[in-house]
Amino acid sequence: MLRRLLVGAMALVVAACSHIPLGIEEPSVKVTGLELLPAQGMEQRIAVHLAITNPNGRDLSVRGISYNIGIENIDVLSGVTGKVPTLKAYEQTPVTVEVTANLLSLARLVQHFSQQGVSDRVSYNFDAKLDFSQWLPSMRVEEQGEIKLQY
Repeated sequence: MLRRLLVGAMALVVAACSHIPLGIEEPSVKVTGLELLPAQGMEQRIAVHLAITNPNGRDLSVRGISYNIGIENIDVLSGVTGKVPTLKAYEQTPVTVEVTANLLSLARLVQHFSQQGVSDRVSYNFDAKLDFSQWLPSMRVEEQGEIKLQY
């Protein structure tokens, strides 16, 4: 009787594990725009428009995203959101997230530019952690690039 119970329990575990998806490719995230929002007290809020591409053959349900945006390797903007639409299979999903400025990091950035000067290009980095449903591990997505300041 005990042997049958153990075999039955193992069969249930194997059946449950067969539903865990393997080989999920990392979504790509592109920053498509920035928008200043009304300030709240001493806090400046910025809307960051993203395009998240799901290269997988199945929809991905995202519970939340935490993210940082840096300028010249100084993290100046950060935020979290739980309001993320389902990432449809083989589609690009527009997502808008709100970030707040870190005043101490902004002071470091101003100091950096006063010492180094401002060139015609400024580097940026975007780092996000996407938290999926309970069956998928979270993923980190990074994007780096340059913003041209003069035309």
